[in-house]
Amino acid sequence: MELVATYPILYRSHQYEVGDSLPADDESMVQAWLDAGTVVWSEGKQEKAKATPATATAGLAGESKNGETPENVVGRVPKTPTRSKGAKKNG
Repeated sequence: MELVATYPILYRSHQYEVGDSLPADDESMVQAWLDAGTVVWSEGKQEKAKATPATATAGLAGESKNGETPENVVGRVPKTPTRSKGAKKNG
């Protein structure tokens, strides 16, 4: 059995994320974590859950007078070939 974090924990100058295995050599800390509900005893290896971030496009809807693309979003850098990360620089 292993002690698995259900909440981020900073212990002995190391940040343990959710799903990480924690050392169980300090009985008082193990009991404190169990009482707080931040760890569980687990049998076997569990994979961390993977999530896809889902957020709205930044910017405000409105008229962009000097827009480079047909998208009408004010306050957002437009997605154009010249502004892409892979664009080659002249010079």
